[in-house]
Amino acid sequence: MVSNAKNNGEPTVSGERTELSKPIRRVPAIPDPAHHKALRAALKKRGVADQVAGAISTIWTDPASVLPQIANPQRRRIPGAYLLVVSGSVYTSRLVPDPLNPRNADHVPFALAAAQGAPPATLVPAVQEGEGELAIHVKSREALIEQVDWAIETTRNRNSPVPDIAEQGIMDPPIGVATTVHYDGSDESPTTHIVVREGSSRTSHGLFNLGMEAEKVLFTLPRAASAMQAHIDEVNSYVSKPAGDILPVEKAAVRCAVTDFELIIGVVPDVPGAVDLSQAIKARVAQDHLNTKEPWTDAAKHTALAEECLISARAAGAIRSNAEADWLAGRLTPKEAAAHKLAPFGDDRAARAVHLFTTNDPQIHQAVRQPIALVLTNEPTGRRKRARITTKTKLPLAVELIIREKRGSVTDTELTRFRKALTDALPDDLQKTLWQPTKRSPEDLYQAALKELENGEQERPATTELLVRGAYVLVKHGSISGPRNDLGSGSDRRSAGSVLEALADTEPGLRHLRQAIEDDRAGDTPRQVDDQGQPRKDGEGVDLPISNEFLRNALAPKDGQAPPPLSPAAAANDHYKRGVQVTKEALRSLETEMRNLAGLKDDDGMPLIEREGRAHARLLMDKLQDLAAEAQEWWEKAVEAQRPAAGSRAADGEEEGEEAA
Repeated sequence: MVSNAKNNGEPTVSGERTELSKPIRRVPAIPDPAHHKALRAALKKRGVADQVAGAISTIWTDPASVLPQIANPQRRRIPGAYLLVVSGSVYTSRLVPDPLNPRNADHVPFALAAAQGAPPATLVPAVQEGEGELAIHVKSREALIEQVDWAIETTRNRNSPVPDIAEQGIMDPPIGVATTVHYDGSDESPTTHIVVREGSSRTSHGLFNLGMEAEKVLFTLPRAASAMQAHIDEVNSYVSKPAGDILPVEKAAVRCAVTDFELIIGVVPDVPGAVDLSQAIKARVAQDHLNTKEPWTDAAKHTALAEECLISARAAGAIRSNAEADWLAGRLTPKEAAAHKLAPFGDDRAARAVHLFTTNDPQIHQAVRQPIALVLTNEPTGRRKRARITTKTKLPLAVELIIREKRGSVTDTELTRFRKALTDALPDDLQKTLWQPTKRSPEDLYQAALKELENGEQERPATTELLVRGAYVLVKHGSISGPRNDLGSGSDRRSAGSVLEALADTEPGLRHLRQAIEDDRAGDTPRQVDDQGQPRKDGEGVDLPISNEFLRNALAPKDGQAPPPLSPAAAANDHYKRGVQVTKEALRSLETEMRNLAGLKDDDGMPLIEREGRAHARLLMDKLQDLAAEAQEWWEKAVEAQRPAAGSRAADGEEEGEEAA
């Protein structure tokens, strides 16, 4: 891994991985006690109990910045009320993750189960006790320590935030409330702690990276300022080391030592007495975890990221002009693009978009990957993963730019088909190929690709460019589609990309890629062409379109080279055999239907063909007689045509017989 020795927060690249770690900064020392006293007094003026006010005042790294908020707290809307909130930077080790985090509700062990080695659920839900204060009852301090340790470990194991807390620190501010704990099973005095009610997972990971256990957080550090300052000094000792000597676990501790935090200090219900503090906090947690928003679709995510990448590439000079950026973004029509002296062809726009998001050119590569790295997240899997920015990550963004040409003019189903088919049709290893969009015509590209093929060149940039442009056109017109697995022996499980790459290895394949691009630029459907490049026609003289079946079966068959074309005589014989087979099947069908007709009877049991079929039978008989006469004529001509051969064979037999005698 390439480390960021300066710790300046700028992205560094290690292989295909982008690092955007939080810079290393010293942890602020404990503030002047006078600031704690002022904040404590302001809280007491609001009606907060002295012990609670004291616990709140010591969590902040800068109490003076929080003091003005006490008289004018922020308001957070929830159903039925407003929460009153103050916010600022706090020492993470002053926060206690929720001992009964709802995320772990399905894993809480109860005494009834008599599970060995598992702490039973000793806590009851928190209830409001005073202004800005909740209260819980437990058996003893040991029971609280045991429960909080279990909650931290269980929460951490069940939810791994992405990006990693060790790399980024705690990003979203946790939300908490002062909570007083009463020890019903002992003579111990109540203690007040700042319990996190939203963000327990983030806080649990932060405490883990700090090496904090429940006992330290609950009782050791709050006992005296000297204990807290010793903890701060230990973390800052890591920062004092030479940058290259700081261990990853020490960097994680520094990054997690301080976090932004929102403290709930009251509630204002819409209807007095309808919602208390405990209920309001539950509603706030439910907003984030139970009444969650629908996640963005992949298409929406890729569209937004693609836009940011265009902005970054333009700023870095990887895109030469604002007009080119607008053309790639789909904000210009072809006519407007031409006015800006840009190639107004869809295949050119597609090729430039694909190149932008797949090239390893350092200037373009870094410009595109940076905005992705800032927001990229992996789906949580329960295991730590580093976000990797690869071609598979970037190519969908290019596809979203390309399909903007159809968005709004076709259905969502058609857009989905276009998106999927284009992704499937593009080559897999574009990032390993040295190619770039050029201004060459389709014919010039074809000639250059043909030369690369004939010379057996390893690097084939013209072929790649022709392939990318052709893939876009063929998908756009529905001329290539994905694999089929439902046709038995006739199934072709190759991806569209595999088929097109096979085309690129043959002269006819390259010729048809060129033809597809030329036809699309002319506003036509891609057409089949012969060896001379002339359009092939059907029986009515209509140009034959390029189809998925034609590409897979004729140009790039799955079993290798396509068979050579039949001679006219062989083609006629093949057609004759198919015609005979079709005629036999028609006769069998006719025989079956006549048998069915004969079996149809009226209520008296009389066959309908006898009662109503005189005219029908006459027409059928006349037609069959005509067909029989024609078949008779065929037979007589066949006998006549074969007679000389038969006579010659007989004569040969007689001679052989005489010689044998």
